[in-house]
Amino acid sequence: MKMETMKAARIFGPGDMRVVEMPIPELRSHDVLCKVVRSGICGTDYAIYSGEFSFVRSGAIKFPMTPGHEWSGVVAQAGAEVTRLKPGDRVVGDTAVSCGACNKCLLGAYYDCDDIHSVGTVNTWDGAYAEYIVMPDRHLFPLPESVSFDNGALVEPAATALSAVVKAEVKLGDTVLVHGSGPIGIMAGKLAKLSGAAKVVITGRKDSKLKAALALGIDAAVNTTREPWAEAVRGHAGAYGVDRVIEASGSTELLKESFALVKQGGVVSAVAFYERPVEVLDVDRLVFGNLALRGSAGSLGTYPVILKLMDLGLLDFGSLITGRYQLDRVGQAMTDMKDKNETRIKLMLDMAG
Repeated sequence: MKMETMKAARIFGPGDMRVVEMPIPELRSHDVLCKVVRSGICGTDYAIYSGEFSFVRSGAIKFPMTPGHEWSGVVAQAGAEVTRLKPGDRVVGDTAVSCGACNKCLLGAYYDCDDIHSVGTVNTWDGAYAEYIVMPDRHLFPLPESVSFDNGALVEPAATALSAVVKAEVKLGDTVLVHGSGPIGIMAGKLAKLSGAAKVVITGRKDSKLKAALALGIDAAVNTTREPWAEAVRGHAGAYGVDRVIEASGSTELLKESFALVKQGGVVSAVAFYERPVEVLDVDRLVFGNLALRGSAGSLGTYPVILKLMDLGLLDFGSLITGRYQLDRVGQAMTDMKDKNETRIKLMLDMAG
């Protein structure tokens, strides 16, 4: 099989994205060439494109680069030493690529690698805004036949949401508050319910997004633009507040005010990017409330759980897709990420046309 070039959407600098023809990377012995079928458009991708992402300003993201870390596809070609995957297999890919050679990698602790590259983001391994992506076989996961390519491309944000739920230590009978009605927030709310939460309350600013959350089984929604949200949350959760908070909105105010809403001994799990320092955090409340504040930045190691839940029919996030684009319309997708914020939840590149 010989393919020399492919189309890819490359970012050459803030506001400068172009669909170009570029060489397909050479396959090493343990690499796999995958034909991309779906590639989700993440808020991080847009922030890289717009230049608003803090890692663009710090220089941690080098241009030109190909974004795209939420994807599903089909194996097109396998390296000489790949044994567990073959052409035609359906797959999803990890969000990072380890070196495969350091001591940690040799012990199988890929996510502790000393030279790790993030797919389509920081210290970039070129991502899936392209016809093909090359990944080492150790970072690919089989996509069950029962799971659609749409849901396959949503495994990464779902796994990120699961990491936040795990960090929050959600237990049977808990009351959970989720801030943010984007994909991560909605998915975290659903996964908190599956983890045993008795009640999940989600906050957001857009009615259409909150309605989508309720349709997936989240118990209550609060529109922060129309009512005193803390009072409304207590109305759902009770006077003592909530057991766990998952902060997926990126609002420094919601993060800070969550300390007053969480019960003694509770946990606040932050899974958003804030783009600026959080000032005047109530550390006394953290200490005397015996609270835990935990950051949750990624999804490494949690794909198999999400894939199993999807295979069992317990997770289906296809309803969150609110727009589809072919690769040559990726520029329009970036525009819509900003202009359609009222209704946009998850936009998807459909590489199959």
